[in-house]
Amino acid sequence: MSTHTANSQRRAVIYTRISEDRDGDQLGVGRQEDACRKLAADLGWHVVGVKVDDDKTAYGKNGMRAQRPAYAALLDMLSTREADAVLVWHVDRLYRQARDLEPLIDVVERTGAVVRPVTHGELDLGTASGRMVARILASVSTHEIEHAIERMREKKAELRAAGHYHGGTRGFGHKPLKKRAPGSPPQVPQTDPREAALIRQAAQDVLAYAANPSTGKSLGAICRDWNARGIRTPRGKTWGIPSLRTMLTGARLAGLIEHEGEIIGPATWEPILDRPTWQALRTVLRDPSRNTYPDRPTDQKIKYLGTGLYLCHKCTDPVGAGGARAGEPQRYRCAAGHVTRYASPIDDYVERVIIARLCRQDAHDLFASPTTEGTDTQSMADLSARHAALTARLEALAEAFAEDDDTDPVEYRAASRRLRERILAVEQQMADTVTAAAAAAEPGPLDAADLPELIRRHTADPEDALAWWRETYGLGRRRKILATLVTVTLLPGRRGRPKAGAPAFDPESVDIKWVR
Repeated sequence: MSTHTANSQRRAVIYTRISEDRDGDQLGVGRQEDACRKLAADLGWHVVGVKVDDDKTAYGKNGMRAQRPAYAALLDMLSTREADAVLVWHVDRLYRQARDLEPLIDVVERTGAVVRPVTHGELDLGTASGRMVARILASVSTHEIEHAIERMREKKAELRAAGHYHGGTRGFGHKPLKKRAPGSPPQVPQTDPREAALIRQAAQDVLAYAANPSTGKSLGAICRDWNARGIRTPRGKTWGIPSLRTMLTGARLAGLIEHEGEIIGPATWEPILDRPTWQALRTVLRDPSRNTYPDRPTDQKIKYLGTGLYLCHKCTDPVGAGGARAGEPQRYRCAAGHVTRYASPIDDYVERVIIARLCRQDAHDLFASPTTEGTDTQSMADLSARHAALTARLEALAEAFAEDDDTDPVEYRAASRRLRERILAVEQQMADTVTAAAAAAEPGPLDAADLPELIRRHTADPEDALAWWRETYGLGRRRKILATLVTVTLLPGRRGRPKAGAPAFDPESVDIKWVR
């Protein structure tokens, strides 16, 4: 028996851990703590602290230790002699691998602390024989975990090959699955109608925005809308651009099984998006050239009418908000510094011009959204058939190469590259077709505008019409109307103070050209 064991009262720290706590109720660690407190009472030890790693695994990957803050704090308490004993339900709560056992051995050798599991006698780390046994137990525990991981991987691969759901957090758009009884057949995820409708609308908005930024919504705009409405991810978190992009490009939405970036085959559940729409969405959202403002965060909320829409007279680049000193009104400024103008007078002038034009009799016919026939169904069918044929040829080529030892690898790679290039070209055509259809189906910014009310108010009082216009239609809607109707170029403003009687703002310094 170790010389470290003593019958005198010790200052004990309780350590509890559970690898997975899906409900977050800490019932598992709570039961461990109760058992440890009972043992402390039986031994006459004083509990000076409780360290809990809830929902934390002790199995580290890729040669790294698992991140367990409470276990690190436990070692610190022993090192500083705040405690001289550890109470734990079982030694596998403390460590699962030798790399986590060695720091504990070092501390015990320096301080004479003892480790007492509830399920068996003292863990003797004070002698060579005791340490040997502890290391053997750690190796056995590691083997058990690695063997279990191999079995789970094989089972998940079997489920994927059959098109079944293979575990993990529920996907947005599908209802939660109930816990499956051992031996029962795999469950099929069922569509959540509310979330599926959100996904379809988001896909429509993204594709429309990709075809024409004056229609649809960006990923950032969708995230802000969903978060404001209290729509959360399956883990209960707010949406961000990365999580939304990952969800919308996942093969699950098209009723497909995907593993490590490769499509395995069809799934057993119903798709939320049709295949062409999902393929177009995937192509659009994986295009690195989509962000036209690489220096600005994609989800930054635009606060001014002309940001990114008004153009500089010299470099023709879009202007942004900036250049104002503290306490000064906001300004528009091009990145090269060619033009810097106060924002408010320009926005007032531009919107007054737009409102005046919309109040003319021919405005509705002139600015109505053009009618289109939407997606050419036959064209999309042809593209889908071509995509399937090319994919089949690529798979047949890979099988032939695998079975024929005399095949030249260089020739195989060249043929494979040509087929992949053709597949990518077809996917781009499919994306262009679907995005064009989405943009055509998207209501125009003026389709629901109440032009009769605008005309009535403008006739009575133009200033009241401007105030009503801004109150009725949000900034995003007014920016779409601006982008649809006009191109605004900012010229240099008047230098120095205006002459007596002259207006402070010069309309000639803003060039407005009508798109239609």
